Amino acid sequence: MSRWILATTLVLAGCDAADPRLIPDEVLQSELGLTAADRVHTISLVGGLSERADPDSLSVLQGDFIQFVSADWLVHEVEFAVGDASGDRGGFLSRTGQAASPPLLQMGSRFVLSLAGAPPGAYPFALRGNGAPGHGVIVVREPEGR
Repeated sequence: MSRWILATTLVLAGCDAADPRLIPDEVLQSELGLTAADRVHTISLVGGLSERADPDSLSVLQGDFIQFVSADWLVHEVEFAVGDASGDRGGFLSRTGQAASPPLLQMGSRFVLSLAGAPPGAYPFALRGNGAPGHGVIVVREPEGR
């Protein structure tokens, strides 16, 4: 019996369990058709003297989603670099209509970015709003085993 418990424990410890913090909420599931198998990372936007993203850098996998959420009542906008230096990544954002958010005008407003088919690499972004501009970066990685 104790061997079975040990073996079960080792098997379960090796499983890559879904992080419950990344499961999309009911709104994203009903509005965008996401499922509990989808991974949604959250970046909170706050203003004041300067625009800030929390976290300001994030490493994610291709196919993940990022939601930028306004954490206050100030105006926030997210804009990704899409010029020549951004190469395939900028083209991906332009083609998918995700290079910039609309103005996020209310607390809880969100801009959701889909990284399905996104080329790996760094995706720097700028924040604009009521305060001095801010910035951040999302690094997209290929899932292991590809």
